[in-house]
Amino acid sequence: MQFDTYTYALFLPMVFVAYWLLRDRLRWQNMMLLCASYLFYGWWDWRMLGLIVLTSATTWGSALMMRGDRSRHDRLWAGANVVLNMGILAAFKYLNFMRDSLVHLFNLFGFSPDWPTLNILLPVGISFYTFQAISYTIDVYRGDVRPTRDVVAFGVFIAFFPQLVAGPIERASNLLPQFLQRKRFDYDTAVTGMRQLLWGLSKKVIVADGVGYHVDRLLDNPCGQGAPAMLWAAMLFAVQIYADFSGYSDIAIGSARLLNIRLQPNFNYPFFSRNMKELWQRWHISLMTWFRSYVYFPLGGSRRGRWRTCVNTMVVFALSGLWHGADWTFVLWGIINGLLLLPFVFLPRRRPATAVATWRELPQCLLTFVTFALVFLAFRATGIGHLGQIVNTLLHGSWQVLPAGMTSVWFIVPFFVIEWLGRHQEFPLQRLPGSVVVRWGIYWGLLLCIAVASLGRTTQFIYFQF
Repeated sequence: MQFDTYTYALFLPMVFVAYWLLRDRLRWQNMMLLCASYLFYGWWDWRMLGLIVLTSATTWGSALMMRGDRSRHDRLWAGANVVLNMGILAAFKYLNFMRDSLVHLFNLFGFSPDWPTLNILLPVGISFYTFQAISYTIDVYRGDVRPTRDVVAFGVFIAFFPQLVAGPIERASNLLPQFLQRKRFDYDTAVTGMRQLLWGLSKKVIVADGVGYHVDRLLDNPCGQGAPAMLWAAMLFAVQIYADFSGYSDIAIGSARLLNIRLQPNFNYPFFSRNMKELWQRWHISLMTWFRSYVYFPLGGSRRGRWRTCVNTMVVFALSGLWHGADWTFVLWGIINGLLLLPFVFLPRRRPATAVATWRELPQCLLTFVTFALVFLAFRATGIGHLGQIVNTLLHGSWQVLPAGMTSVWFIVPFFVIEWLGRHQEFPLQRLPGSVVVRWGIYWGLLLCIAVASLGRTTQFIYFQF
């Protein structure tokens, strides 16, 4: 079930009504949320429900078996559950990748093994809920959170439908306690949730889907394009994936707010960053926080010298690339981003004068955006060969051929203007003018644009494939 469908437009109000009708019965409220979440997930393929139930059951049970003293007994249970969940993720996401890599390696030495290709269906959102389950196991082992005996509440923590498929990846310390306490309906929180949901849907349908057509047209056949087309396509894809993924996050956070449940922000206006380090502090915040907590810091972080910091940074970004997809293009994308951050290890640490960029810093923001967009071509490429074609056209293509899709500026420019003006808030529509006429004019204007933009178009969220 996708967020930008009429099915979800019916599903969410039904859950909202049932949830608040059960507000005085916490156990039944959580049971309803669990059933709704499983229905939401099973809408794609009911056969995959068994995996999320298995992940939930083993993670919940292994945490209860720990004594909380970091003993060998605790390490055994924590390690077994982490290995099990990582094994499931690797089997579904990386088995064919490892098979193809080995076949290619043998071919280099003159061998031609005839290994069968495994047609494994990748479960939607498996990378997200697996990482959330692993974080809970590690946090319980460390003593950061206490294991819960409420299996229903824990099941909702793993499968909570707004953030199940593409995050944000939540820590148990933030999300799980919210399912263990009664809630009161808060009108202002619900209104804020509806505004964030509307803004996320606008980003997805109007902006991301609007530029997606031109991105596919330009990058699917790079050899027939000029160098300006590849540069324009890189910037369009950066806009597309930001509007698509942050749009999903806004819809997820807004949907949760309707239930008075607070999810962590996942984006903080990353394209108004003044350098690449700041951008990665503002982009996919929940994933980068996960890697920092469970990979970077355990490896020593920045406490063991600059060169060790460089190694740890490269490990984090290489793994981040591999997490995004089972292809060497993703690994290359992660490595390049890691290399771009290495100079900041040696430069003096200077805090920016202001928390958000100012008009004078727009050239720095533009340079950071273009750098990010060019690196993201590796993310968009369907393979190393395809990436080579894109880079070759970018470097050697004619500069006399103007790119297609220039009409996209008519909605990209207003989108960035709105984001710039709202950059001091969590999202641009969080606080609106007091005039009822102005507010409802904005609501209906966006709804009309969404309705027109969605005619004859069905596009899946990009991060559903991860």
